[in-house]
Amino acid sequence: MQIIICGGGEVGSAICEALYQTADIVIVDPNEHIIDEIAGQYDIQGIVGSAASVRILQEAGIATADVFIAVTNSDEKNIISAIIAQNFGVKHVYGRVRDPEYMEDIQFMQSAIGVNRIVNPEHDAAVVIDQILRYPFANSIEAFANGRMHIVGLTITPESAAANCKIMDFRNYLDGDILICAIERGDEVYIPDGDFVMQAGDRIHVLSEQNRLKILYNRLRTKQVTIKKVLIIDGGTLTHYLLEELKQRHLEITVIEQDYKTALQLAISYPEIEVIHGDGSDQRVLEEEHIKNYDAVISLNRSDHENMVTSLFAMHQGVPKVITKLDRPYLLRPLANLGLDTIITPKQLVADKIIQLTRSLKATENSAVNNLYMLIEGQLEALEFEVLSECLITEKTLRDLTLEDQTLIIGILRQDEFIVPTGDTQIKPGDFVYVVTKQHEVTDINQLVVKA
Repeated sequence: MQIIICGGGEVGSAICEALYQTADIVIVDPNEHIIDEIAGQYDIQGIVGSAASVRILQEAGIATADVFIAVTNSDEKNIISAIIAQNFGVKHVYGRVRDPEYMEDIQFMQSAIGVNRIVNPEHDAAVVIDQILRYPFANSIEAFANGRMHIVGLTITPESAAANCKIMDFRNYLDGDILICAIERGDEVYIPDGDFVMQAGDRIHVLSEQNRLKILYNRLRTKQVTIKKVLIIDGGTLTHYLLEELKQRHLEITVIEQDYKTALQLAISYPEIEVIHGDGSDQRVLEEEHIKNYDAVISLNRSDHENMVTSLFAMHQGVPKVITKLDRPYLLRPLANLGLDTIITPKQLVADKIIQLTRSLKATENSAVNNLYMLIEGQLEALEFEVLSECLITEKTLRDLTLEDQTLIIGILRQDEFIVPTGDTQIKPGDFVYVVTKQHEVTDINQLVVKA
């Protein structure tokens, strides 16, 4: 598969890292240093030049490309390059567009310029933040099966019923309808068996139907948090999308924005919220705003450093829920160790989405990857497979199958019934199968079977 990626920033680099071993990739960026670094690191072809140049894209091989991905920092360049790709007959074209004005016409844009999918990191991040505010005990939420199932990340507290409890005992306590599919403990990541004993401080990732999340919350005996009063730091593009998501929620929302014109425009566009003109990274401003009285603080500054400092201050002021935006994923673990465990990385969200879309093109006669999510900084993959025919994985019950190491089948959707599998479960053609694994670059579910 030949893939052209325009834009060598954090998104483009993450896509290269995920796909370079199984695809022929060409990276295009105007910065020669970026091209040298990425091309050298992943042993791929790099071209210095503009994504909006027909000549440069021809040099990159656009006439024979299977996939074109435009993720430069310019919406306009992404749109222009996508039009060029479409005119050269590229079958799969993905582009990043962030400006809310463009997003108002997203359906027209997709059909008019021939883009298969427009991805928007700020909008996707806003959707995730909205979900977390609905379930504030969660650190992360990933949706599967058209939103019916979720993988929820949460931290076990000392008073939790899960602390010092075996997985099998806790599952019985939850009536067996919820499955713990991964556990983080310090720097280690486990796909646990039934005898694994959970500890306070562990971050667990749980598969659950949406309507059972509240039950999980209550059974964990986690401290009750009801989000009514929210403080958002920064009034940029992500805040715009977040306010659109939250405006039907009847929350008391305050936004602190340093730029006067931006603050004024927010106040005009959203008269139902309070907008404060000030520096949200200044602790004196936060104290004057009585930050400790808020149920949730969401730090969305453009600077990772400011977001880290502001979030730590909010945490030490006793704010029950603190959500932090970061652009650099390598900061996730150090911040989690400091107690900031709800972190949103918009650029990684869009990279994961494009990786999932590209991986899904590699359907085999046996199965297709419908969804892919990177968990725990990419250490695990959660995949949704559609089983298309009789194959290796349908031959026996799960008890009699030997799967690759650190691989767990966590759920099966059969027609309209969701099945939490046991050893007696047997996969059938037509099933949607949900898997968590440490294996990477999986495109066929049979790759996960060692012996049937």
